[in-house]
Amino acid sequence: MSKNSISKPAKILVCDKAIGKVIDIFLTTFLASYFYKISEQNMVYLAIYHIVTYIVATIGAFIVSDYIKRKDKIKLYRLGIAIKAFNIFLIILLKEKIVDYVCLIGIVNGITTATTGFPFNMIESEQVESKERSKYQGYKKAAEQMIGIIIPTFLGAYITFNSYDMAAILILIFSLLRFALSLFIQNKNIQEERLCLKQFMSRVKKDDKIKKLYHIEFLKGITIYGVMELVVSLLIIYELKNDLELGTWTSIFAILTVISMFWFAKYYKESRENKILKVSFLCILVSFACIMVSIQLYTIIFYNIVYYIFVNILLNITETRLFNYSSEGVYKDKFNTEYFIVREVYLNIARVLGFFVLWLVGITQNMSWLKILLLFITVALIGIIKISRDLNKEESREKG
Repeated sequence: MSKNSISKPAKILVCDKAIGKVIDIFLTTFLASYFYKISEQNMVYLAIYHIVTYIVATIGAFIVSDYIKRKDKIKLYRLGIAIKAFNIFLIILLKEKIVDYVCLIGIVNGITTATTGFPFNMIESEQVESKERSKYQGYKKAAEQMIGIIIPTFLGAYITFNSYDMAAILILIFSLLRFALSLFIQNKNIQEERLCLKQFMSRVKKDDKIKKLYHIEFLKGITIYGVMELVVSLLIIYELKNDLELGTWTSIFAILTVISMFWFAKYYKESRENKILKVSFLCILVSFACIMVSIQLYTIIFYNIVYYIFVNILLNITETRLFNYSSEGVYKDKFNTEYFIVREVYLNIARVLGFFVLWLVGITQNMSWLKILLLFITVALIGIIKISRDLNKEESREKG
């Protein structure tokens, strides 16, 4: 394996995430646009959809956790891919009536999250070696964003000139491709011991590093993995006329992310992390200040540029640290499932909290609530940066 390459299992996972990105673009950016239009620009339905999704995802994660630990997480992951395809089929079937069945769609999506996202986190932890983690994170993100350059414009044009239903049929084909690729992923680290959350939480109380990592995950549930992604899309949807324009701008932002992710994969070092975090902090603060002064197309574009570059770099830094720690000592050998189920709880509680604020925006129809939500998001991002800097200093002292 060359210096800048990654292992075969890691390459398979990069391909998997690239195909998954096609599906996710449809089920996030364009589904948000679809909901927003057929509900007459009412954010309530979008908020309810996501709140239901993450409540069900949390419950589902507890239900499947023991099976994942002691049996076959790959089979469960394949089941999740199939359920996600069924979710797309429901969207095709319901069409404009989707707003009347928002809880049903949310429940199915929640089951999908529990049976794909949760197992995949563990698959990544097991299949990707710590020494290649930062490269894997960079290449994975770059591959996702390369898809993000092509697919949004294509889907936007296809939906504009055909229909949302026809685009959904195309996405079903990508679901089949993802299922086929999953056949090349092999199980590792199947354990005989049953799930033991009580014992794991006793250990967490004594481990300051993992507590800080979970605090970061909570803040990511509010921001990067939660309502922030939807707000970024809604801000663009709010200003643009059709799905083609939405897709075009999304592709432009993705180009910027690809450049930054290749830079991250090639040049990132722990010694440079503190400087990267300082620059990220400054850019996030400036973009937030601009959009608070005036929500217009140029401030929205600047906010999106910062999101797609610096927030994604921040995500890579935190993900690398989280997954590296999951591959160390007792967390790898005994508590890997517990490690990730507790992470899911932190993420999902924060996600529900963020989408509850979006629900308030919808029911009040007051843009002041949207600014409060943006403030909420910005404070959480600053929190991620602060905790990450603290962890970086601690790790430097340990090595020093």
